[in-house]
Amino acid sequence: MTAVVSAVMAVTAGCGLVGEDEPAPKPSREPALPFTKEAVTGEMAVVAGTAGLPAGDTSTAGLPAGDWQDCVAPWMGDAPAAGAADAFEAAVRQLRQQEWEIVSSHVEQDVTYRTLAKRGWKVYARHYAMEGFGAEQVVSLTAVEDGCELPEEIRGDYEDPA
Repeated sequence: MTAVVSAVMAVTAGCGLVGEDEPAPKPSREPALPFTKEAVTGEMAVVAGTAGLPAGDTSTAGLPAGDWQDCVAPWMGDAPAAGAADAFEAAVRQLRQQEWEIVSSHVEQDVTYRTLAKRGWKVYARHYAMEGFGAEQVVSLTAVEDGCELPEEIRGDYEDPA
């Protein structure tokens, strides 16, 4: 038995697996940068522009004050009704190309919902195709960091109702 163990160790040592003086190779891929609110906001701005959506509103003005604003990245814009649905779907496709994964997709009355997730964040994408609001329709892309404590009075506006 001792001869077998010695032979295996000798063969293994000959392959460079035991007693190697060099450190183990490092992974070829660099670690991912932190996925911050700023990074999420930047991705959504690029996605919206690439999808053909007009400049959107990213403010939380008029909403309750609080720490929740540090973990929410809103984007909302009015798109021409004739192309709003296509632009919304293009934005969702762009998000998927940025490695966001769809976790929920449904339609309720005149609102299309898509919820996407990536690295501790969710984007609640919505297209409001309500008639009677003129020549424009609202599209929103609201990112919320997992674990963010939203005030109750806005929770329904920032989360998926499903």
